[in-house]
Amino acid sequence: MKKLLGITLGIMTALGGFVDLGQIVFTMQAGALFSYSLLWVIVLGTIAIIVYMEMCGRVAVVAREPVFSTVRNRLGFRLGLMTLIASNLLNLLTCAAELAGVAILLHLLTGWPERALMVFAAVAFAVIIAALKFEPIERIFGLSGLLMIAFAISAVKTHPDWSLLAKGMVPLPPVSGGKQLLLYGYFVVGMFSALLMEYEVHFYSSGAIEEDWTTKDLGENFMVAALGSLLGSLLTVALLVIGAEIFLPRRIFPETLSSTILASALPFGPFLLKVLLCGTLAAVGGAVVETALSGGYNICQFFNLPWGKNMAMKKTRVYTVSWMTMLVMALLIAITGIRPLLLINISVIFGMVIMPFTYYPILRVAADQKVMGKHANNRFISYVAGFFFALIVVAALAAIPLLIATDFGKP
Repeated sequence: MKKLLGITLGIMTALGGFVDLGQIVFTMQAGALFSYSLLWVIVLGTIAIIVYMEMCGRVAVVAREPVFSTVRNRLGFRLGLMTLIASNLLNLLTCAAELAGVAILLHLLTGWPERALMVFAAVAFAVIIAALKFEPIERIFGLSGLLMIAFAISAVKTHPDWSLLAKGMVPLPPVSGGKQLLLYGYFVVGMFSALLMEYEVHFYSSGAIEEDWTTKDLGENFMVAALGSLLGSLLTVALLVIGAEIFLPRRIFPETLSSTILASALPFGPFLLKVLLCGTLAAVGGAVVETALSGGYNICQFFNLPWGKNMAMKKTRVYTVSWMTMLVMALLIAITGIRPLLLINISVIFGMVIMPFTYYPILRVAADQKVMGKHANNRFISYVAGFFFALIVVAALAAIPLLIATDFGKP
């Protein structure tokens, strides 16, 4: 039972990272524009995040180095500090967008004003984080997020073309060139980035230390990373199917969270709508918690300060002030009325640009036999991780040009 409950760390990390506000709308937009032809990106991104999530968990367990300790030690203080600032800015933008998404979902459930619900949600998250230790937080959001499986049920109910779905595993760009090809490239980079968002590994590696994993738990580390990511991947495929089967035939380009949720409930009606809203609320809420806590983790790990939800707050003052500040600043950004999807588009592309500076140190330490001993990467894992790192670098170089050329992915 303990092993099964331990998977909730992977579930919460995957759902908060894979199936957050941006991924829901972004993936459905990809389906609405390109049908199943971007399925291969989900497959690649899933394998990549399993490889890197497992590595960062293994580094945290064996070397007792969470991500930002590794970043500082491998990049040096100056470049590491720049990476810290950029990563926490990314966390802040994502947290603001997800908090706005929570308000939208609560508005759909209650009909109350969104701005008031934003304030209520921010206070509620602060109370939950302050009152609970790491494990209950992880299990509450991980298990309640399983309601997102309703998206998979809805996708199957649309009766997708399974042969076309299989063809989507092969990376073939659209026949037409020009703007359509640029849009295709933009969604390739955006989906790949959304699947590997940095805060996933920040939160996961910190969680491994919060839960006191040892080398005896390395098998569980792989299982948690793999099963959680595969679940997130399954739901991402379901979102792509819904976009292809519901929006594409009607030539509708979904641009709001509410339209994607409502469309997903079409095959079943009001009951499924409530389940989808509750499941999405758990996943998006989990992303708020992950990004806020990751902000605190990053700062304290970089400067070697006490951190952790399992320590008394008076012993972790900087950590506590950091995650609280993240929540407050996210609320201030969200309450201005900036469109959450604009924030998500910016954070997804910005996240791709700075991603190499997070994933390179993880790869270096995981392959270092002096640090990891017998638990260092074998040659096969190093080659696979190196291949994905090369893809990350290429996508990082292409991200901003594609953002500008497509005007934030507008068809």
